[in-house]
Amino acid sequence: MTQDFSVTLPVLSTHRSELEIAARELGSQMDTAHASDTGVKAPVGRTSLREMLEGAIGESRALVLAGQDDVGKVVARLMNLETQSQELDLRLGAGWEDLPL
Repeated sequence: MTQDFSVTLPVLSTHRSELEIAARELGSQMDTAHASDTGVKAPVGRTSLREMLEGAIGESRALVLAGQDDVGKVVARLMNLETQSQELDLRLGAGWEDLPL
């Protein structure tokens, strides 16, 4: 069973890193979209269109920010799992060669 988990641990670590990177990139893209001009000016009849578009971008950004909080929680749990498994390996004897003398 420990062999199965030792194979799974690097996979979890890789997915944790990918999740962090994806959340950071999405947040950056949403910040850019939120700060940029929508391209819809305000001639007659287009004011409401511009406001709706800017509102949708703002709402999407808020959802991304909320999602980033959730990603942070998942990442923290994965890191905790990695740490606990390393500590367990040391207690059970695996990795004893790496301990400082």
